[in-house]
Amino acid sequence: MGTTFKGAIDDQAAIDAVLRKKKPVAVYRHLDAALFGGYLPFTPYKDLVNRRVHPFDSIAVSGHKFFGFDEPMGIFITTKKTLKNTNPFKVAYLNGAVPTITCSRNALSALKFWWKIQKTGMKGFEEQAQAILANAQYLEDQLNEIGYAAWQDDHSNTVYFRRPSEAMMKKYVLAPDYDTRLGGNLAHIIVMQHLTREVIDQFVEDLKKDRR
Repeated sequence: MGTTFKGAIDDQAAIDAVLRKKKPVAVYRHLDAALFGGYLPFTPYKDLVNRRVHPFDSIAVSGHKFFGFDEPMGIFITTKKTLKNTNPFKVAYLNGAVPTITCSRNALSALKFWWKIQKTGMKGFEEQAQAILANAQYLEDQLNEIGYAAWQDDHSNTVYFRRPSEAMMKKYVLAPDYDTRLGGNLAHIIVMQHLTREVIDQFVEDLKKDRR
């Protein structure tokens, strides 16, 4: 649910169709929605992470991405039925089983998340989600306007493009990738809340100079 470099999303409706057709004996369907799971619920694309529409069994979202927490935080949501059917191993020194993901179980993180929800509110999250998607589209439009090869997948706040010079890569701390289908060397920008249109405009200006 949002690949690392290009922001691609698995077609949930197509997965539904395959499962209806094949009728497998058992299915466990998990959505890895680390970044996209944070903002999609506050956009017109919210049904992509709506279990009533696409019956997945669990979903994982990062608290340190869209929600902006100051330390790594994992949010794992599943159904009571799924949790009940897990087969956790017994931990000797706890004298019992711990049916949770093996990681730091930090009670403060839950409190931080509650605080963030109260402070920002649903309207605040909606505004932030809409802003990052609008600015991602703006970035792609600006790159297209100057004839610079760029792409953005549907529902994504990630814009990827032909890789500029090493100086530009360092100045804007751009992540590199390579894809022969798109001409080879690539870079991307993940548009988050702090990336303003003024910064985008400056980046495009620098890119124009760099291309010369």
